[in-house]
Amino acid sequence: MRNITILILCTLITFTVNAKNIEGWVYDAKDTSAPLVGVNIYWSGTINGTISNANGYFKLTQQNKNSTLVFSYVGYQTDSILINDKSSLTIYLKTGTDLNEVTITERVNAHSISKINPILTQNISNKELNKFACCNLSESFETNASIDVSYADAVSGIKQIKMLGLSGRYSQLLFENIPIIRGAETAFGLDYIPGTWMESIQVSKGTSAVKNGYESITGQININYQHSENNEKLHYYVYGNQDGKVESNAGITFNLNDKWGTTLLIHGGSNARKLDINNDGFLDKPITYSGNFLNRWNYRSKKVEARFGVSYLTETRKGGQTNFDHSKNQSEQTPYGIGIDVQRLNAFSKIGFLLSRPNTSIGWIASANYFQRESFYGNQTLDVDQYNAYTNLIFQSYIGSSKHTYNTGFSLNYDSNEELFNKNNVGFEELVPGVFFEYNFIPSEQFSLLLGVRNDYSTLHGNFITPRAHLKYSFPAYITLRGSVGKGYRTASIVSENTQFLASSRKFYIEDNTIQEEAWNYGLSMNSEIPIGSKDATLTIELFRTDFKNQLIVDLEQNSNEVHFYNLDGDSYAHSLQIEAFYELFKRFELTTGFRWNNVKATYGSTLKKVPFVSNYKGMISGQYRSNLDKWQFDATLQFHGSQRLPILNNTLSELNDKSSDEYITMIAQVTKNYRNWSFYVGAENLTNFIQENAIIDPENPFGETFDASQIWGPLYGRMFYVGIKYNLDKRF
Repeated sequence: MRNITILILCTLITFTVNAKNIEGWVYDAKDTSAPLVGVNIYWSGTINGTISNANGYFKLTQQNKNSTLVFSYVGYQTDSILINDKSSLTIYLKTGTDLNEVTITERVNAHSISKINPILTQNISNKELNKFACCNLSESFETNASIDVSYADAVSGIKQIKMLGLSGRYSQLLFENIPIIRGAETAFGLDYIPGTWMESIQVSKGTSAVKNGYESITGQININYQHSENNEKLHYYVYGNQDGKVESNAGITFNLNDKWGTTLLIHGGSNARKLDINNDGFLDKPITYSGNFLNRWNYRSKKVEARFGVSYLTETRKGGQTNFDHSKNQSEQTPYGIGIDVQRLNAFSKIGFLLSRPNTSIGWIASANYFQRESFYGNQTLDVDQYNAYTNLIFQSYIGSSKHTYNTGFSLNYDSNEELFNKNNVGFEELVPGVFFEYNFIPSEQFSLLLGVRNDYSTLHGNFITPRAHLKYSFPAYITLRGSVGKGYRTASIVSENTQFLASSRKFYIEDNTIQEEAWNYGLSMNSEIPIGSKDATLTIELFRTDFKNQLIVDLEQNSNEVHFYNLDGDSYAHSLQIEAFYELFKRFELTTGFRWNNVKATYGSTLKKVPFVSNYKGMISGQYRSNLDKWQFDATLQFHGSQRLPILNNTLSELNDKSSDEYITMIAQVTKNYRNWSFYVGAENLTNFIQENAIIDPENPFGETFDASQIWGPLYGRMFYVGIKYNLDKRF
């Protein structure tokens, strides 16, 4: 280990000696005395860069003699310059209106980690999303080492995610920095966002910026949708698989003039084939019909930028035993049925005002959301009417110079969750006004410090304070270190977030239906670019700990016919260690490997135990090869899943008693043929054909005391093939 450390240090010193500093100033081409503040300046094909300060000044390190430096700024034409022996530059950027259109095309990484952001943030580009047939947000993470995807139960077809070893409900979900998928939507919401609508995803681990709220505990997932400022003009996708699932997506984008643009996105899907391959008497997947619509508008002028829109979703799921008649009520027949009907309406707006002082602006975010769900699982019913309103006013400026920037503002969040579980209201109503202040110290491109605090008052829980801190230091060569610490809070929607247990004979025992979960999160990470041959390999090492002070405990082991919900009384924590590497082995062949170890424990009753259904580890190998001009594309991902502790059940019919699940391997692969505007692809999921046996306990007696379809730890469906067609037309045609 000592020799390896010495070798790494010597390598870094060698590259530091050979590096050269580049400095310069960026000005407006029309007003050559006006410096441009906050210009993104980076080396082409990399994520290494900096931003210009209040005087338009920048400084960064050049590693290669002949490199291209890119200058990008909102409202201005992107420019680039080849750096040979130059060490001092003066750049004049032209406004975007000087040209009718500028199109820049380059090969970008499928995912990357910013070296500028003090918060550890992984960007998942459209290239990564197109690796496989991505039908919705949950399936977008099938090739991601950081996030686990699994089915919630064996009958509803709903997928859920985990980050840092904990449920996805501890990760804040945002649509372009607007909170979405809250409360009762949490269990189903990931299926509501079509994959083809997404331009990119940013995954931040640990607590995030306080300006976005207090709810991020393990991280943040921010989704960017297609919009009129993108190059895409029109798209149409069709997907189908051997199990009978068919999906279709269409989108059109156009600019009305140089200020206004609009985007219309439409999604429709169905799964109408009845399957019972394992012959347990239950549909393997529910019969599903869904429709999704989004219309958004963009406005941009010299001083104002605005985005606003509206979306609507409707979905129906019909599952249960194969002989259940969904045209009749459950009370009118003896077979066991499941029915879920959802309606969702959302409106949002974002408005930014640029003030006369450089790097100073006011932003106003607002959204309103209505979510309705009517559902039954056998004789149990859950009906939800949820209203949410959110607004956030943000003022951004600097103190003295751009080394000292800050955000401050006011937010207001209102939740009205009426949840009728077997006609008993287990919902809540909460109003939370809050104020925040966030200070960002950037004395150089190597170092940055982000400090934030917010104070909120909940009508349910009273006053609470959320402190957060993020530190980043980049060594002159190839290593970036980060550290973070912060708190997060959330109010649990107990039944709606645990609907998988409705698919069982368990009785619900709820001690308190207004628990505010509270946790500290601590994180350390290292991101390094290691020169190997003519290319750089990227290595990322992350270590996170989440330490709960209050937590909703879901206890399955007091009695196999019961599930108990109560507040934590004791310790609860999650450790996550992840190592991930990326390298282009040879021209156009990229390889990503990752390994994550989890240690997640909580106090049940008076005993500290491993949390059930959390894998001990996850490993991944993912490869992609593109032929010349990207005419052919080959993708494959192999995943290794560790064992999971299973709850101890006093149930003689269960094979899960007092043991761990199996370790297993899954594989997905896809081949894509690309033309100028068309793409045709064929692929397969779960090529190893591993299936969890007897996923439903006692399926012959669904109204009996031992029936349980919620004990899921592995794949429910075997090898599955699919095909698809994509059509894209960009604005050049």
